[in-house]
Amino acid sequence: MRNLTNDYKDCRLIKLDAGAHDSPLVVTQEGCDPSATIPKTRMFYLQRDGQWIDEIARSTRSDSEAGDIIFETTAEALRLLSSLFGKAKVREIPITEADEHAYIARMKSVTSPEAAYRDFLARYRAAKGKR
Repeated sequence: MRNLTNDYKDCRLIKLDAGAHDSPLVVTQEGCDPSATIPKTRMFYLQRDGQWIDEIARSTRSDSEAGDIIFETTAEALRLLSSLFGKAKVREIPITEADEHAYIARMKSVTSPEAAYRDFLARYRAAKGKR
């Protein structure tokens, strides 16, 4: 098991629509919350405030809050990553066993990671348009 870090070399930048050259992106990393009493390897997303959020916890938030993890440009994401130092900080959002089961059930219907990211982007844009 490996702890989550703020090191850009441990991160992946993922376009939400791989087919679009100007697609927004997310910054992800697999690891364990460094402050967890029982470490579990999970996928984390970097938020605009420099904190990381667990993928399952993120899935419990509304689609309109997705802007917290979406970067419009690679430069924007790299600028934030280059400003992070020290131990990675994880946004604490309590999740229940029911949240975990709901997340797993949703993921079983995903046909590919690319389709999941495109769907995520479409839901975010739809929610953003309703504001």
